[in-house]
Amino acid sequence: MILEVRVYGFPVAQGRPRAFKMRGTGQIRVYDPAKSKSWKQDVKTQVLQKLAFTSDGGLAEGPLEVYLGFKLPRPKSAPKRRLYPDRKPDLSNMTKAIEDALKGVVYRDDSQIVRMVLEKDYDPQPGVVIRVRAMGLAEG
Repeated sequence: MILEVRVYGFPVAQGRPRAFKMRGTGQIRVYDPAKSKSWKQDVKTQVLQKLAFTSDGGLAEGPLEVYLGFKLPRPKSAPKRRLYPDRKPDLSNMTKAIEDALKGVVYRDDSQIVRMVLEKDYDPQPGVVIRVRAMGLAEG
């Protein structure tokens, strides 16, 4: 296991990139929406704290398996019979935010991920459970 950590905070889906035109130069600049940027920074900070105690500091190399378990608070308006958070935020967009946050911290690039297990559940303590594991290399 390369990393196992629970990050606390309300999971935020990766927002659509925003663009603006620079005055004078006419160049187009693209930036992360503030909510996405803040959540990714929170994830990075908490992961780095965990890695400081458990790792040699190097980035993971080779193929990786990633588990992401998103924990969302149950809305007061949600009926008791609703067992799973099948509403927004979108699972794939929350995943992209975590992939981006871990890039350059845990692994070199998210293209190293060859297997991924994702889920979202209700939990009174919002956050995300992250597990990253190196995949075995074929012998030959």
